[in-house]
Amino acid sequence: MGSAKQIDKLSFEQALAGLSELVEKLESGALPLEESVAAFEQGVKLSRRCEALLDQADQRLKVLDDNPDNESA
Repeated sequence: MGSAKQIDKLSFEQALAGLSELVEKLESGALPLEESVAAFEQGVKLSRRCEALLDQADQRLKVLDDNPDNESA
């Protein structure tokens, strides 16, 4: 996990798992300053990916909710 193109291909679950892993590393306090900054930057990218995927899912749900033809019985 590194480049923006790689992050853009991650599923929500993959991005969230990567973010959780980074948070654990940062909270441990074991990383040197430079690695902490790099981990934080990576975390921001993963967080944005999660947010984008959640927004997409929300939009899909709104379309289904607004369209009465998609009612399931």
